[in-house]
Amino acid sequence: MLNGLSNGYLNRLSYTYSSTSYWIMSPRYFNAAYTSAYEFSAGSSGYAGHGWVTDVGGVRPVINLASDTSITGGIGTSNDPYVVKIQ
Repeated sequence: MLNGLSNGYLNRLSYTYSSTSYWIMSPRYFNAAYTSAYEFSAGSSGYAGHGWVTDVGGVRPVINLASDTSITGGIGTSNDPYVVKIQ
């Protein structure tokens, strides 16, 4: 799961959903021969994706939490954001 989006699962309620596609996170890796990065994306269809960055596109910041982080409320939308338990 990336940002409330999961590959192959349509989630238009995610706070990251938009009617346009954009890149998320840091590149997975960089190919110097092609001067291109392999990047994760949030698609305009509501699906998570990935691919080579070969053109200009938008980007949004992402906060990554540890796998043992407790979510105590919210569904991850802009109207009902996740509530993270502070330890």
